[in-house]
Amino acid sequence: MKRLSLLFAILFVMVSTLSAQQVVKQRIGHYTENGETVVAEATTTLAVDVTVRYEEFVSGPYAQYAKKFLGSRALQVSYMEYSIVGAEVAVAEDDSYMVDKTTNDEIVSLPLNISFPEVLPDKMSMQTMSLEQAAKQAAETILELRRVRLDLISGEYGDGVYGAGLESALREIDRIEKSYLELFFGKSEERIFTKRIYMPVDANRKSQVVARFNAEQGLLSSDDLSGDIIMVAINPSSMEYPASNIKGKATYRYANNATVIVSLGQQLLTSRVLPIFEFGETVTF
Repeated sequence: MKRLSLLFAILFVMVSTLSAQQVVKQRIGHYTENGETVVAEATTTLAVDVTVRYEEFVSGPYAQYAKKFLGSRALQVSYMEYSIVGAEVAVAEDDSYMVDKTTNDEIVSLPLNISFPEVLPDKMSMQTMSLEQAAKQAAETILELRRVRLDLISGEYGDGVYGAGLESALREIDRIEKSYLELFFGKSEERIFTKRIYMPVDANRKSQVVARFNAEQGLLSSDDLSGDIIMVAINPSSMEYPASNIKGKATYRYANNATVIVSLGQQLLTSRVLPIFEFGETVTF
């Protein structure tokens, strides 16, 4: 079923975009221009941008007591996970597309080093406290903070807090309560980054593996068999090119308006119609 969905998506993009494409050509061979000899060829390099989300979750030190003291179960297993959230593909020579992208090498401090230092019991105290006792104390603090919040909202504190002061007090209570709740229910952070991969088009291959991916390690090299395949497939279109005149002296390479699909397994990531010289025709005028 996934394979059929991918096929229908590809066919829809091909039918809806081919008619709007313009013919792209480039002069090739040996010729003189502005008094200089030029040796030119027409090649295509694709720029594939894969956007990845990295998420890290760290379970709280009191997770096992969340049900007992707060009435809700908490996840007790920490994890790190990558997921692909988007992709783009374009011809690399398109200057309008060449924008700066964050790469894997620029991701700072992964893992994110999530910790819970702010509201843990005071380590300078002479009192020895078991983990369960500390959890109980934290739960009592959470319940007390909620009672104080309710009293502030209902006006039980009389003329003490109004207007901006009330808003500020409520924000501070929310911040402190969140810190204590994280001791039970954990905390997570995420980062999103984009990796750009350049792929020279091979005239003998209509599909190429540009990278691999798995949820535990993120983007991998194309030869790393531990990940699922990220594939670039090129589907040339049927086009009419100008008739060739063998007696002419100007030779051009016409690009084919091909549908370029980037997929992860059976999941379509993106699709665009792009001018691909390797699947076009050479015409001499």
